[in-house]
Amino acid sequence: AAGILSKLNQSVDPCEDFYRFACEGWISAHPIPEDMANYGVYPWLRHNVDLKLKALLEKPISKRRDTEAVQKAKILYASCMNENKIERADVKPLLSLLRHSPFRWPVLESNIGPEGLWSERKFSLVQALATLRGQHSTSVFIRLYVAADDKVSSRYILKLDQASLSLASREDYLENTTEAKSYRDAFLQFMVDTAVLLGANASRAESDMKSVLKLEVKIAEIMIPYENRTSESMYNKMNLSELSAMIPQFDWLGYIKKVIDTKLYPELKDVGPSEDVIVRVPQYFKDLFRILENERKNFAANLILVSKEKAGEKKRLRNFCFSALEACTVIHGTTTLMPQWDKCVDLVESALPYAVGRMFVHAHFQEDKKEMVSPL
Repeated sequence: AAGILSKLNQSVDPCEDFYRFACEGWISAHPIPEDMANYGVYPWLRHNVDLKLKALLEKPISKRRDTEAVQKAKILYASCMNENKIERADVKPLLSLLRHSPFRWPVLESNIGPEGLWSERKFSLVQALATLRGQHSTSVFIRLYVAADDKVSSRYILKLDQASLSLASREDYLENTTEAKSYRDAFLQFMVDTAVLLGANASRAESDMKSVLKLEVKIAEIMIPYENRTSESMYNKMNLSELSAMIPQFDWLGYIKKVIDTKLYPELKDVGPSEDVIVRVPQYFKDLFRILENERKNFAANLILVSKEKAGEKKRLRNFCFSALEACTVIHGTTTLMPQWDKCVDLVESALPYAVGRMFVHAHFQEDKKEMVSPL
């Protein structure tokens, strides 16, 4: 009862303004942190969990008590927190990655050396997208995942959907309001700054990144709006052979086989043309590959690498962070960088979720609660 009362503003008449009456006490006591775009009860709870995880991850490794997975989680956290070593390494590890296919970045050709030159003839869209999805958990153009079949809930099935764009909503690309234009300008500047920090020529970077933004606008135009994503319209079950016949421009089977780690999941090595999938947005995929067929390959390659750099924000150097912050200030209203420990907790959680979950349950769940959920 005391907790509920503390969230109220009892000086407000609920018949006049129920929202202020019910919420203003909590809002007054919890201003939005400067590194966040929004705040509420769930982000507040999430922050408190992260503080507890931080304390657990900072405890010294015990080879006697900690499992191998927990030890790896602590090592990953410590390496992420070693900012001095990260700054000393500068961009060398990233440039080393960008010298190897499929991550050669066309905009960096003048700086990355002959071994890193991007070649249109050698560029494979299938390989680039599959490597990003399989090894870096980043979806560009295509979102591939496994979930329960909507009509046979006891069965799991592959699903294909449209991937997210760089900005928060498709309207940010399509509307001509002052606000939407400022978002696009800020994102364009972020892309240019990222390329220049990695050694790209400034004028080449601006030209190439404008092409990337134009490509994202075209993709935003064909994306299925949220209000049209009904359960029935998004249930399009077919096998991979049928999908390939419907959209022959892309090697769907090759893409899925490259994404799946058959060493980790040997039972999936036999995925073939008869494998069923649910294609949630067939029209989007038809339009997508029509667009990509008519675009220069280096535009798609640049967009793929921009998406990879954006996805790697938790491991970004300080110069890159400040460049990203300038864009975030315009787009989200955040005015400071997220603390390094917070980024590192997020990184470890996303990389080793079960190890982190085990640590938290072991330290903070009461014994009766553990017994209650163990049968599940």
